[in-house]
Amino acid sequence: MENSDKTLDSSSHQQPPSKCGPDQAWAQLRSTYLRDLPRQLDGIRTILEIRDYAAIKKQAHRIKGTSGTYRLDNISKSAARLERLADSRNPNAIITTINKVMRLVEIETSRTRPRALSSADTSERTADD
Repeated sequence: MENSDKTLDSSSHQQPPSKCGPDQAWAQLRSTYLRDLPRQLDGIRTILEIRDYAAIKKQAHRIKGTSGTYRLDNISKSAARLERLADSRNPNAIITTINKVMRLVEIETSRTRPRALSSADTSERTADD
């Protein structure tokens, strides 16, 4: 599958917003990554249709590493499992694991959203003072 790497992992090219502190920039990058992750997982599903297990393994490895960087340990561990499953060429287990990662993304997104909102509220109040 040509150019699958470029279409599935855009997270490494994200730039932090220029008018916020490092904690807010990190939270925004993490949030952007979480929003993009379902698209990457859908890409793995597409790759699975053509049974390109090497590409699945490569993409799972990237997700594992990037998720670890953002301290999304459960997602990183599930991506490591996905990486191993690519070696075993077990499409049903791969789909099950992709679905699990999707649920984990939803959970992390719901946890991140309230913090992002409270940070925005704090910065607005500080700017108004």
